[in-house]
Amino acid sequence: MPWKSIITMLLNHRRELFNSILWSVFFNGVVASVISVQGILTTALADSWFTLLYLVLQQVGHFQLLSLLVGLPLLFLSLLLPVKKLITVFTVLFFSAFILLVFIDYEVFKLYRFHLNGMVWNMLTGGAMDEIFVFDISNIITFIFFIASIILLQLGMQYFIRRRTEKTNSVNGWYVFLVVFLLQFGGQAIYAWSDAWYRVEIMSQTRFIPFPQGMTIKRFLRDKGWAPDIPQELKLKASASGRFNYPVQALKCASPEQKPNILFIISDSLRYDMLQPEIMPVWSKLAADSQVFNFHLSTGNATRFGVYGLFSGLFAHYWFDSLNTQSSSVLIEELKNQQYEFGFFANARLTSPEFDKAIFSAVKDKIPEKTSGKNVLEREYEITRQAKTFFQKNTNNPFFGLVFFDAPHAYVNPPQDDKFKPALQSLNYLNIDNDSDPVPFLNRYKNAVHFTDRLTGELIQILEQQGLMDNTIIILTGDHGQEANETHTNSWGHNSNFSKYQIQVPLVIYWPGKTPKTYSQLTSHVDVVPTLLQEVFSCSNDVKEYSNGQSLFDQTERDFVLVNNWNNKAIVNKSSLKIYPDIGPAEYRTYENYQIQSKEKSNSIPTSKVIESISRFYK
Repeated sequence: MPWKSIITMLLNHRRELFNSILWSVFFNGVVASVISVQGILTTALADSWFTLLYLVLQQVGHFQLLSLLVGLPLLFLSLLLPVKKLITVFTVLFFSAFILLVFIDYEVFKLYRFHLNGMVWNMLTGGAMDEIFVFDISNIITFIFFIASIILLQLGMQYFIRRRTEKTNSVNGWYVFLVVFLLQFGGQAIYAWSDAWYRVEIMSQTRFIPFPQGMTIKRFLRDKGWAPDIPQELKLKASASGRFNYPVQALKCASPEQKPNILFIISDSLRYDMLQPEIMPVWSKLAADSQVFNFHLSTGNATRFGVYGLFSGLFAHYWFDSLNTQSSSVLIEELKNQQYEFGFFANARLTSPEFDKAIFSAVKDKIPEKTSGKNVLEREYEITRQAKTFFQKNTNNPFFGLVFFDAPHAYVNPPQDDKFKPALQSLNYLNIDNDSDPVPFLNRYKNAVHFTDRLTGELIQILEQQGLMDNTIIILTGDHGQEANETHTNSWGHNSNFSKYQIQVPLVIYWPGKTPKTYSQLTSHVDVVPTLLQEVFSCSNDVKEYSNGQSLFDQTERDFVLVNNWNNKAIVNKSSLKIYPDIGPAEYRTYENYQIQSKEKSNSIPTSKVIESISRFYK
């Protein structure tokens, strides 16, 4: 066979491979769009046809682009390995993984209202996935069947593409490039125009797109005098700039003659209405002799932001600055200076999220790498055992202790705590939707809470036996709440909205020497640090030099507190919420029932106060 004929045959063969891959790109982009569009359909669609046009262009074009990025290494492989069957195998594997990721992203968005992002990736790669996500056999079986279905879809797609390309020579896969370019150019042009003219109702649609990359030309347009300046009402959405400056001034504190022990007992995902004698008898009994705060909010609807606010005294948007600068909590720094012993006992690792590099960085050598145990239940028993041993060893020296239970977050408990029935026997997240009966779900959660309460009783018993109750401040609370779809927004768990079920938590402080009292003013996790520093160590600094909070015993009703999640911040008071997404207009809701309300009916909160709070610790 002449060389020219051989070269022509190889080129035609590669052209056929290229066409097959590019049409795989196109069809998988369509499949990905169909999966993802369900997330859009769960919310109210935009009123403007222009906004809908942008959303369609971005949604379709974005997934075509992502699919093309998956196809690029296949195009390269087709040059190196011009073996059709081998390329087909790689195509099926690559695009199966792509569709699986799109589906996981859709499930994450459906449950939590954000896409796969750095936080989720950090959890998956931080070595604590088995501690954060709990799957039973039904979840695993469902997952296996789903993967098999994706692979079958890819095989069918390859068969269809091959048959079509064999029947006609007019099907050219390079048209994919033209389609992707036109869709992306149209969507990006609308976004650039919207960004320059602050059409937030259009820009806000990018919340439906995973990993959006919006093109902006407003600086160029402003330099030319062709675009307006930023409106005053959007100043709150502008990122604070400057160096993190926490605390503003070094603390000036005293050393008490008798230093009290300070013990935090935190239950992951503990919502405010669980503090009832039939659910939590131990906590309820202790509350009768304690300071009880009935309207207490976490600083976030997720662990990272709730724990950060509790121990830093700052609103949770400062988390990233603390992490980047490895700035420890002022409370932890003071306890270290006061020669306290430290004991950390957590079911899930305190290194993922990276609390050891932020609020606890001053004592990171005291933080265990992980807690031994094959599952959540074993680790709950283990941290209880370790904490009791720690209390028995520290009867002469003041100590700081943190016991962090996880059972309510994982919805697990031993059979002896099956008090509330009917309860779900298997928690299959893929089978939960807006029409699911919440009672079995909530009963399973209550049983897990009851289990945590029982373990707390074991800790209290040891403290009493060791004679430590008279000199130990015990702070009982949750990092955030947990919803059972009470808002009827298909929200199960946390991190999906700012309803009271996800952000309001119990706060009980057993404080020897203080007369038991119940408080009704709005309080926040950021208030715990200044309360301890003022009451225990007589710190004379103005609270604003190291905290966004105020003393819990200051019953002055505040204007607002700030609550964060990964993508949004909410300004909250007793009657209303004002939610600011990263992109898009503010949303107004009532606090009691989380219903949308008009701006006119919502409580007015001075913007200047909010801006001061979110920028106070930047220099």
